Amino acid sequence: MSERALDGAARTGAPGLALETATEHVSVAVIGPRLATPALIEEHVGHGHTRRLASLIEQALGESGVRATELGSIATDLGPGSFTGVRVGLATARALALVSGARLLGASSLTALAHATAEPRTLVVPLVGAGRRDLYAGFFRVATQGRVRLLAAPRVGTPEALLGALEEVHALVPDHEVRFVGPGAGRERERLEAAHPGSTRSGLRFEGLSALDLAAAAIKPEGPGAGLPEPGREMEPAYVRPAQAEERVRHKVTGLTPAHVRTMASMDLPRVDELEHKLFADPWPRGSFLDALADPRAVCLVAERGGGVAGYLIATALPPVAELQNLGTAPEQQRAGVARALVDALIDTCRARGVRELALEVRVSNGAAQALYRTHGFQLVGLRRGYYRRPEEDALVMARRV
Repeated sequence: MSERALDGAARTGAPGLALETATEHVSVAVIGPRLATPALIEEHVGHGHTRRLASLIEQALGESGVRATELGSIATDLGPGSFTGVRVGLATARALALVSGARLLGASSLTALAHATAEPRTLVVPLVGAGRRDLYAGFFRVATQGRVRLLAAPRVGTPEALLGALEEVHALVPDHEVRFVGPGAGRERERLEAAHPGSTRSGLRFEGLSALDLAAAAIKPEGPGAGLPEPGREMEPAYVRPAQAEERVRHKVTGLTPAHVRTMASMDLPRVDELEHKLFADPWPRGSFLDALADPRAVCLVAERGGGVAGYLIATALPPVAELQNLGTAPEQQRAGVARALVDALIDTCRARGVRELALEVRVSNGAAQALYRTHGFQLVGLRRGYYRRPEEDALVMARRV
């Protein structure tokens, strides 16, 4: 919903609609030029997103005197939060966009909270309930000029586990003060204050999420480096942890067809090159793979499943250290054990070659990769600002002993 993304809709006065549905506290706002708010409707719906959202939208449009066909943009919360709430909100936004011709926009609940907190030189940690005692947590750094940047991918866990994760992230920006925001911070305020005195003093959105924060974040053009969707990409839910049904199907499939890892050969390059250009905005040229195959220090692996190449890995081993440089998995094979098998094989190779430490860089927004590396014992050890260019994004440095 940036001015550029809206193609001038905000400047010409076309109203927008923002749907905040990631928790039981639903917020619907009609947004005018310069983020004016002709109508804001909020209601605690419990688990009644499907039953109540349409009525709340109708009420907000009625109060503002705006027809659905007049909307220039529709922003929705992409999660994390309630699986049902996020899905209902996104489906409703898509349907309204189809009817009105409005542009579909989005931001995560954590990003919306972070961008509402622009106190310079702070490490902002938005917290949203994730069921029972668990919380979703985001990690953002605010630069001296107030620019909000994603610091690490979101996590989910108990308050104790997330405080432990925070210590690892905080070490990347030790001069930044911690600030907790969001309804999860209100719920755990006493515990958070004991760990970081003064960290909850803003009290931002302790009562619940707001469509106003969502709208303000969705208009920003910064992309993944700020925790926002990449411009031009289809809006997809940001669940942080997958739905239980998806997990059951994945485990069943991967249990029946394990990935087989072998050394990469020149005959694999057409498929590897195809995947590289499909997966990455800044792909390696084929010449880089040829160089790796010719380098005795390189570790070049592919994973096969069903008779075809499902993933690949390139690393350089210069004992006592090694660096994982490239890892890709076919879209239809992601979250199905392919990358895990490749990293396991790399660690075995590193041991055999006398490597003591294995390191890598990963985009701050690549939550799936960060989670994978954590399961293999990697920890955050550094931050490289502006490391990636397409799109612009910081890199996390992760490493583990072998």
